[in-house]
Amino acid sequence: MYRAGSGGQRGVAPVIAVTLLVALAVVLVTTVSAFVLTDESDIPPPAPQISVSETTVPDGGERTITVTLEAGDAVATDRLYVIGSKPLDIGGPPDSGTPANEAYASDRENFVEASGANPPQVGIGDRWESGETIYLDPVGDAEGVTVSIYWNTEPVEGINPGTVDGDDAYLIAEFRV
Repeated sequence: MYRAGSGGQRGVAPVIAVTLLVALAVVLVTTVSAFVLTDESDIPPPAPQISVSETTVPDGGERTITVTLEAGDAVATDRLYVIGSKPLDIGGPPDSGTPANEAYASDRENFVEASGANPPQVGIGDRWESGETIYLDPVGDAEGVTVSIYWNTEPVEGINPGTVDGDDAYLIAEFRV
């Protein structure tokens, strides 16, 4: 004798539930593994976070802009370049052997700019670290010049103005004198 609701139909609901749970687990495992096992080599490194201060110092009849790294990450100098609202030159202090000089100003200046086999003009080494200062000499008066410092994911090649390779450059500091 067969009774409705008993026997053969009782096992259907648990089988469907188990099948749905297994399918959900497979989808979750696939999604998580796709994120975890993704090749991260295409993701550029994060841009450094820095804080700078700027002042001007006398340079003959004009003024040179000083930019000091106050805080933040030490930054590889071969990945840095600076752009001004008017052409400028990067270098050492006015009283050094390699001062910033507006006669060599360009639209973009590489932090490791050097002439010939000489060391970089800024004289801060391979990394710009907290407390170190660079000098910028814009064409004409420094008053009202906007300065932007960029970090690139690849080293900047060449000098005056330098060639920026790579797909990503990040503005890491900007100020107006």
